[in-house]
Amino acid sequence: MDFDPPTYNIAFGVTSWLKLVGIIGVVAVAIGALASFSRNGANGSRAFRAGFTSFLKDLFAVSPRRVIALARLTLTEAMRRKALLVFVVFAIMLMFGGWFLTNSNDREDLQVSVHITFMLTTISWLILPVVMFLSCWGLPEDIRVRSLHTVVTKPVRRVEVVMGRILGFSTLSTAILLLMGAVGYVWIQRQVSPSSNPNAPGQLTCRVPAYGDLFFLDLYGLPKNAGINVGDPWLYRSFVEGNTRSRAVWIFRDVTPDRMGDQLNLESRFEAFRTVKGSDATINEGIEAQYTLVRNMREEAFSSFGVGASFRPAAEAMRGGSFQTAADLLSDAAARMNTSQGDFPEVDCHQVSFACIQAEYVLAELGDNFKDVVDAFVLFGQLAREIKSDNDASYKDFSTACEALADVLRKRGQDLMESMPRIEVPLESFRVAEYHEGENVTAYPRKLSYAADYEATARFLATVTAEWNEQKKLVEGSELSSSLVDDLAESAGISFENAELFVEVLQEQIDADGLAIADGELKITDDSRWLQYFMKLVREEKLISRDPEGWVLEVDVFDDLASNGMLRVDVACLNQQMFLGMARPDLFIRLKDNSFLQGYSKALLNIGLMLSLVIVLGVTASCVVKGPVSFFFTLAVFVIGQFFHELMLRIVGGAEEGGGLVESAMLIYQHRNPSTGMDASERTQQVVKTLDTGVVGILDVASNIIPDFSIFSDSAAYIENGFDVPWNSSVLPAILTFFGFLIPCIIIAAACLKFRELESK
Repeated sequence: MDFDPPTYNIAFGVTSWLKLVGIIGVVAVAIGALASFSRNGANGSRAFRAGFTSFLKDLFAVSPRRVIALARLTLTEAMRRKALLVFVVFAIMLMFGGWFLTNSNDREDLQVSVHITFMLTTISWLILPVVMFLSCWGLPEDIRVRSLHTVVTKPVRRVEVVMGRILGFSTLSTAILLLMGAVGYVWIQRQVSPSSNPNAPGQLTCRVPAYGDLFFLDLYGLPKNAGINVGDPWLYRSFVEGNTRSRAVWIFRDVTPDRMGDQLNLESRFEAFRTVKGSDATINEGIEAQYTLVRNMREEAFSSFGVGASFRPAAEAMRGGSFQTAADLLSDAAARMNTSQGDFPEVDCHQVSFACIQAEYVLAELGDNFKDVVDAFVLFGQLAREIKSDNDASYKDFSTACEALADVLRKRGQDLMESMPRIEVPLESFRVAEYHEGENVTAYPRKLSYAADYEATARFLATVTAEWNEQKKLVEGSELSSSLVDDLAESAGISFENAELFVEVLQEQIDADGLAIADGELKITDDSRWLQYFMKLVREEKLISRDPEGWVLEVDVFDDLASNGMLRVDVACLNQQMFLGMARPDLFIRLKDNSFLQGYSKALLNIGLMLSLVIVLGVTASCVVKGPVSFFFTLAVFVIGQFFHELMLRIVGGAEEGGGLVESAMLIYQHRNPSTGMDASERTQQVVKTLDTGVVGILDVASNIIPDFSIFSDSAAYIENGFDVPWNSSVLPAILTFFGFLIPCIIIAAACLKFRELESK
């Protein structure tokens, strides 16, 4: 099951409901009018108007007191029919069910899941036949024995009879559900507690996940929608190759301390796939994987440029922060656009146009100071979108825009480099086995220490130098401060060995006239910026760490890595010739757990709504037909809605292979598969498609009329697997679905009961 369903769209659901109810209302009124004319002839119009007016008055004159009285009478009759005998079956199942559920060989989490599944399934399927029989046979039986006649002869409206029946049966099912649910909760607690079951984990919780958006990076580091297909016929997961640039990337939103707390809890359930046997460690413990927390605005802005081969070198330069190199490459591309247009195919240019939209979106976060850069990318993207292979004029304009973009990158390259940092914090690796037990759960503190790469080292030293230089802490007179090493080790978070190295390099640069002391401050003699200056020193390997731990820096997960509420997590496989598979719900940030009682109550609420909806359908059907027909009709609607509703939606949406009903039948008869198609003439195929269109239309209508009962039952799967039942995607749709069917069903049932003859048996 996918534990990350989309949030329910209330506006779309209400709009669709209004349209459907409106259509059904118009059809019902038309049928009523035709029936009135066929029965009353010329007086049909007057009879229909009188009946319709009387029915509307009944709807708006309902007495709650009479409805409650009828509900009480319905409840009493149900008790007399021994409806509560279901508790006897329930008690017997609880007395002996535990004998067959516990298995010391099963995993602990699976044992808990089995007990919860048993309880919720028992509650649902014991109450369901009871309420189905009561709701479907109640009114027809009262009509047969003429006990309903004593009610309708009193000042009681037919709509009140319908509402009283629904309320009475729903009250009974709710009372049974609450009692069974309370007993079941105590039973689950006893079955999985350590005192009664030593193998149980000892605590029932409901995890609250925060899911992110997933995309992949291929072997070249370029973004893709999917990873590698290793041949698994179930294409739920995509794979990344080990020991390559291939990554799975999650983007989590709204990552704030108020929501996450003081630590970051990551939980995953990846799948391992191996092409070789591997080492003893990978055999015994599983293949090695690693998280990396990343903040890289250049990657976000410019990675898509490399999808088309024409601009891949420039994209690599911009991603690496070499904007001057990127400008030179773009200038070279602009010159070749007028002479070698074949080097810039139309598909590559159109891909760059989409990449410019992404760059515009990311660069807009930097503010108005970079408006000239944003404008250059916007113009470049617009002209790239207009490229036509047979139009030289479009390439000429595109060449001008490309040169203009190159000029802007030359001018603002250093500003972009300073404003678009790359921070990569690799976390401790972990193991993923083919048949691992449970999920991988790791808690990371808010403050993380990591060994910095060359860019992070240069940025850190540039920041420290600029701040201390402004505070005049670096220089004493015409020399570096004599206590600078101790001060850096004490206040800047630099190890003593690296502080010594840093001061020595500064002194060497002063002696070599790279730096100068003036007005109590250090000055760069060539007027470059501190970041650019230290990037040069790091690349020249003059700041190689003397500390075995490296240049150890500290970052704040929320302030440094998720400053805008968005956190990027890269997942890599570290073993060569191994693959790591994952889907979007396979990694999530685990928020504060909710209590098991809270999730259990939501699941019971959905079960109660499902039972009440069955009652509504049963009572509605019993107002039209007799008990047996009503029962089988309600049962058929429930079975289709529970097990086949999704199939109907797939067929209507065209996602189901094999064609329609008629085409599938012909393929079976001809012993052919869908890929080869039917062995028939074009005219015959057209006739088959026309017939299938009619069948699909019928299924479309049925999928809108028959309720999707899986909405109610799927909630149990969440707590069975240790998750909280989400309100917006599970409980709220169940509530709206129930009331969406309750209102029209009451009106239909009241109309059918009002205009039928109760004397008919």
